[in-house]
Amino acid sequence: MKNISFASEQQALADLLRDLRVSVGITQEQLAESLRWRQTDVSKVERCIRQLGHVELRHWIRALGIDMFGLEIEFQARLQSLGIAEPFPPGGLRSKRQKLE
Repeated sequence: MKNISFASEQQALADLLRDLRVSVGITQEQLAESLRWRQTDVSKVERCIRQLGHVELRHWIRALGIDMFGLEIEFQARLQSLGIAEPFPPGGLRSKRQKLE
């Protein structure tokens, strides 16, 4: 695996959040309204100018109808496709989640 910076992963997450929003057919304005933000704030996140805290991220993806587990699966797949992350080990995240439940 190549040496990847935190910024590369941050950019991959911003791109994923934008792609997910587009795929569910929600505009930046609609998402901003749902979050009680300004449209420019959504744009800054999607352009990787502003980073989200964990709670903000939860609200963002809930507004898109996605949960954190689903986001993590999508993010991991995105990182793998970019050569940024290794595949999950057998059982991986799913087995860890089942142990928590």
